[in-house]
Amino acid sequence: MKIFNLSDVLPQILGLLLRGQFKFEFEMLPYRARNIRLRKAVNFFLAGLNQYLLPARPLGYPVIAQVEPANYCNLNCPLCLTTSITKSRSRALLPLETFKQFIDECGDYLLLLILWDWGEPFLNPDLIKMIAYAKTRGIVVHTSTNGNVPLDEAQVEALVDSGLDSLVVAVDGVSQEIYEKYRQGGRLDRVILNIQNILRVRSAKGLTTPRINMRFVVMRHNEAEVPEAHDLARRMGVDFFTLKTVDMHPDEGCELDKTYAPGKTRYRRYDYNKDTFTRKERPFVCMRPWKRITVEASGEVIGCEYDYKNEHSFGNIGPMGTLNAWKSKASEDFRRVFNLGHNDFDMCRSCTYKNSIADDCTVERFDLKPTKP
Repeated sequence: MKIFNLSDVLPQILGLLLRGQFKFEFEMLPYRARNIRLRKAVNFFLAGLNQYLLPARPLGYPVIAQVEPANYCNLNCPLCLTTSITKSRSRALLPLETFKQFIDECGDYLLLLILWDWGEPFLNPDLIKMIAYAKTRGIVVHTSTNGNVPLDEAQVEALVDSGLDSLVVAVDGVSQEIYEKYRQGGRLDRVILNIQNILRVRSAKGLTTPRINMRFVVMRHNEAEVPEAHDLARRMGVDFFTLKTVDMHPDEGCELDKTYAPGKTRYRRYDYNKDTFTRKERPFVCMRPWKRITVEASGEVIGCEYDYKNEHSFGNIGPMGTLNAWKSKASEDFRRVFNLGHNDFDMCRSCTYKNSIADDCTVERFDLKPTKP
């Protein structure tokens, strides 16, 4: 959960300062940021110091941003907070002008933009314009989809032309019967068609992006289809096939784990006490309020995506400005009492990373095509 690891950064310092390049991984996918100007490089080191100093008012500006294009979804996945707890939020699409304001203020500092939170990003009709606008500032852009929003030929072409670096597509089964047990309301054939169309247009244009990551969330009911899903990904020609552990809200108790935790321990997010599905407690250090800026579709800046009730909002970027919200008095007050994950805040009790075995929710990656990051 650190902002960066020194062992990853030290060998790259000269390349960063002299050539403006930096390699990193996010959710086990490899990336190479290019054309990094001095201001962004200096900010990168300043922001990195936050993990050692933990100041209430952070040094520098955000290096990573998580921005929510839409806070609702077209599916009804049983464990997703979008279709349960977060229903209390009013439906919202992030306006394009608000997003442009965000990029205008933060673009000179960001290395990575994650375009999703609790909703389905492709429900926002301006998503592709957002991607293209962020790419004009040299930001690595990554988004995700359940693949069930139909994309016509013009939309597919615009997506490929946008410069999007990578796209996660959720495929949690190779049969409709298994797939829809979790992706309720979804159609597997539509997902596969969208993937095929993106790859076809990408190939016709002679491009290598967006790199497609077919991601399989491993659960008890679908783990037997992992080998077939891997084979499907290879046959379709996607770039990566990854396996992810399943999110299970801790407040719901061990019945969720009993129902959804896969049999193979390497695909599990948690260790359990013997003969039970009670999670073993593990040390947990969280630097999320310093590590990345999180912006909801409503424009609220929050300390973490799990603050879906806006109980600890830093401010709204519309009237306040993004960087002012990031360093607002409300944000300082929050960081001052934040205890690196050992909090009684509702957002921390709801965190599915707490007590997890690994730092990353992605546990395995298969490289299927030799594409450059």
